[in-house]
Amino acid sequence: MARRNKNQIEIKYPEIAVFALSKGSQMNAEIINSQSYRHVLRIIENTMRLNNVVSDKIGISGYKEDVVAYIVMMINLCMYKDMEIDLLEDTNEYDPDYLPKNIGNRSKFRY
Repeated sequence: MARRNKNQIEIKYPEIAVFALSKGSQMNAEIINSQSYRHVLRIIENTMRLNNVVSDKIGISGYKEDVVAYIVMMINLCMYKDMEIDLLEDTNEYDPDYLPKNIGNRSKFRY
C-alpha cells in the first residue's frame, strides 16, 4: 500500500468551478461611491431588466474565456466611455502622431 504525502495538495477537476462572494465582503465606501461601481451595476441591472429578472443575487457563468471577455468589456466601457474623438480637418495628410492642442486639458479617467 502506497503512503500518501501529507503535504501534497489535492488538485480538483470539477466540471464547473463555482466561486461565491459573501454578502458585503468586497464592499467599502471607496468602491461603492466610485463611478466604476455605478457603471458596472448599471450594466448588470440593465441586463436583468432586459430579461425580466429581479433578484439581489446573480451568477455569471460560462467558459472562463467568455467570462473574462465579458468582464474586460465592462472595464473597457467604463474606462473609455468619456473618450473624446476629434475630427481631423485635413484628411489628405493623415499623421498618426497628431495630437489636438487641447489634449493636455483632458483628464484620462473619471471616477
